[in-house]
Amino acid sequence: MLAQKLTPVLLVSTLIALQGCGEKAAPISSFAMGQKVQVGKIVYSVLEAEWRTDVPGGKQSPKNRILQLTMAITNSSSQEISIPTLRLLNAKSEEHPEYTEIEGNMSWMGLLRRLQPSLTETAAIYFDVPVGAYKLEVVDNSDAENEKASYIEIPASLAPPPVLTGGDAPKAK
Repeated sequence: MLAQKLTPVLLVSTLIALQGCGEKAAPISSFAMGQKVQVGKIVYSVLEAEWRTDVPGGKQSPKNRILQLTMAITNSSSQEISIPTLRLLNAKSEEHPEYTEIEGNMSWMGLLRRLQPSLTETAAIYFDVPVGAYKLEVVDNSDAENEKASYIEIPASLAPPPVLTGGDAPKAK
């Protein structure tokens, strides 16, 4: 009688314990802004981060500030690929999707992102987020069962991008 009562309890306990034995996801690597980050067949680089009050061509007013990231994205494969929309994660790991309500902005990367083999596209993406430090999650989801991801650290800064003057420009040797 006691064995019949304990059998369901032992079965449930065993199933709960086995759930923790599965494969653990590999930790996601983080890189500094400006570094080239290869994720699968895609190479990402955040060239510049700028905080704005609006999005050129934005269809609606932002709720927060606009983080404009100028990026270079390279297709290192021998086939055309799709570049996915990206997302930011804040310090609490809350996700923020790209701002996509944009028309007529020639520097925007757009929604339909196809990239030919061995080509690089430089364009901007936008996020409607409070000012702060973030991680940009960059992915290669060309293989749904084997999606790869990395983070690019975006520091919090309201300083305008540096302007090179004649004295600051690199000198030819």
